[in-house]
Amino acid sequence: MVERVTARFGTLVFDRDAIVRAALRAYVEGCLEGIARVGFPAIDQAGWTGDLQRGTLRHDNGSGDYEVVAWTEAGVVGLAYQLGCGPIEQLGLSLDAVTGGPDDVRGAVPGLPAELEPAFVMAVDRLDVGPEHGERWAGVGFWLHGDRVGGTLFAVRDPSLAHGAVRLAAWGLIHNGRLLPLSCESYRPRPGMIVTAFVDPKAAPSHAVMDAVTDRTLRGPTEFTPAELETLLLPTPKPERVLAIQRGLQKVGITWPGSPEIPEPQA
Repeated sequence: MVERVTARFGTLVFDRDAIVRAALRAYVEGCLEGIARVGFPAIDQAGWTGDLQRGTLRHDNGSGDYEVVAWTEAGVVGLAYQLGCGPIEQLGLSLDAVTGGPDDVRGAVPGLPAELEPAFVMAVDRLDVGPEHGERWAGVGFWLHGDRVGGTLFAVRDPSLAHGAVRLAAWGLIHNGRLLPLSCESYRPRPGMIVTAFVDPKAAPSHAVMDAVTDRTLRGPTEFTPAELETLLLPTPKPERVLAIQRGLQKVGITWPGSPEIPEPQA
């Protein structure tokens, strides 16, 4: 665990296991949006690859901004992009230096330890590519390795490096195992503020179910119990929506009662 004090976000606390747990919890919550008794999910457009040892989570806001966190046993790398603020605009990448690969955004993670290169490459693989110049799109980043942390996220005193930083700061503001929802983007986030303000007390039982399932998944594949689904789900969700959610959750080892394998859709 590493603490860093920033001018814009206050104290950020980065912990590899906490980040992976929060990524899993946010992915579960995002998958269940629309059929569960919850509101204001931490993530509502998320893509997961890999597993809890080596994996990635990409979170899009639907308007062109996104962040990617990638983890291995060695630590975590995070990269973020805000529309119009890629490596050419924000990191000083020259057009003749564009490769379409990791070196396009290496300036976002200065001092990256060699042990984190695999995580960095995994994160870069999830980045969009600019249609005009072919550069990978990220403008700010962080890395976490043991008790060391670095990246341009911590240079937010410089406004030219701040674009997209709030998306990464959320991973240093994890509260009670939950990622800070990015509805806070318009103001200064603080630990717990969004979780406290935006969780409807009536949704507490559903959040308790998601917490329990997340914690079981950290120990291995698990399955919702019928009682958990009764607590969690809204009445009569559309079957096709449920099936899509089942497929998404199966990627992280969570299944429905009696459905250890969810068939993929036919081509």
